[in-house]
Amino acid sequence: MATPYNMAFACLSCCKSFKREFDLSQESPKELVCPECGGVAHNFGRHFKSPKKTDTKQWQKIRYLFSHGFRFQKIRIGPGHHDVVPYPDTLEAAREFVEKYKDYAIKYSPRT
Repeated sequence: MATPYNMAFACLSCCKSFKREFDLSQESPKELVCPECGGVAHNFGRHFKSPKKTDTKQWQKIRYLFSHGFRFQKIRIGPGHHDVVPYPDTLEAAREFVEKYKDYAIKYSPRT
C-alpha cells in the first residue's frame, strides 16, 4: 500500500477547509461535500494552507486563483524544475501570477 497523504479541501462558499487522508496510489476526488454548509468543497491538494475563515481578502484571492485553474499545486520552473514558484499574497499579485503562469493552470471541467 502506498503512503497516505492528507489532501486539503475548501468550500469557497462558506470558507470552510478540512483535510481527508487518501492513498496516492489511487485517484483522490476533485470534490467532496462541505461538512459545514453541504456545498461543494474542492480539492486543493497537499500544499494548501487555509486562511482564517474571516480573512475575506485571502478567500477572495483563493476564489480568483481557483477560477483560473490554480489549486495551489506546485509550479516548478528553471533547470531541472527544482525551483518552486510561491503563490501570491494579494489579489493584485494573483492577477499578475495568473497571467504569468497560465500555462500551468489545471484544465478542469466541473461536474455537470
